[in-house]
Amino acid sequence: MSITPSLHVLLPEFQSFLVLVSRIGGIVAAFPMLGGRSIPAQIKIALVVMLGLVLSPLIRLPPISSDAIEMTAGLASELLVGLVIGLAVRLLFGAFEVAGDLLGTQMGFGAVQLLDPMTSQQSSLISEYFRIVAMLVFLSLNAHMIVVAAIVSSYEAIPPFGASLSPALGEEVLELSQHMFVVALKLAAPVLVAMILINVLLAMLGRAVAQINVFVLSFPLTIAGGLLVLGLALPYTVSLFEREFLGLHDTIERLLKVLGHG
Repeated sequence: MSITPSLHVLLPEFQSFLVLVSRIGGIVAAFPMLGGRSIPAQIKIALVVMLGLVLSPLIRLPPISSDAIEMTAGLASELLVGLVIGLAVRLLFGAFEVAGDLLGTQMGFGAVQLLDPMTSQQSSLISEYFRIVAMLVFLSLNAHMIVVAAIVSSYEAIPPFGASLSPALGEEVLELSQHMFVVALKLAAPVLVAMILINVLLAMLGRAVAQINVFVLSFPLTIAGGLLVLGLALPYTVSLFEREFLGLHDTIERLLKVLGHG
C-alpha cells in the first residue's frame, strides 16, 4: 500500500530527469572530444548522469505529460536539441580537419596517415596537429563551460518538448558548413601562400638550370618550408582558435532561437 504513493511522487521526478539527460546525451553524443569510440560508453553515460544531477537544481522543468507516445516523441525532440548544440562544436572542429587534410596534401604528407583514436579512422598528420592544438586551446579557454551554460540557457529558449524543425534550421546548418570551409581556408592560408611561392621558385629554377631534378628537390623543400611556416604561424593559429571558440556562444544561441521558434 505504501509503494503506490511513492511511485506517484517519484515517477514525475524521474520523467523530468529523463528529459534533462536526453538533451545532455545528445550534446555528449555529438561533441567531438567525447563522441569518439575511444571513450567507453560507461564513461559517457556516467558523464551524462553526473551533468544531469548537477544541473537539475538549476533547471526548473514544467510538469511532463504521462502519455507514453507524447513522452517518446518529446524525448526524441530533446535529443535533437542536444545534437544541434553538439553539431555547432563538431562543425568547428571539422574546419580544423579540413585545413589539415588540405595542407597535408600540399606539403607532401598525403600518403602519411595516422589512426585518429577519437574516430577510429585514418587522418592526416597535420589534421592531428591542428586537432591537438585546438583541444588544448579549447580547454584553456574553459570553452567547455560555454557548452554547459548552453544547456541551461537552452531551456529558457526551448522549453521541454518545444523544439520544432523549420527550413530556417537547414539554412543555419548550411551557414555553419560554409563557415567551416572559411575557417579552414583562413587556417591553411599562411602555408598555402608559402607553398605557392616555393612552387613558383622551383619552376623558375627548373627553367634556369635544366640539369636540376626539380621534382625530387620539391619534396624536401615543400616539407621543410611548410613545417617552418606552420611553426611561425602558431600564434596566428592560436588566436584564430580563440576567436572561433569564443564565438561558439553566439552560434549556439542562434541555433536555439531557430529551434525554439521554428
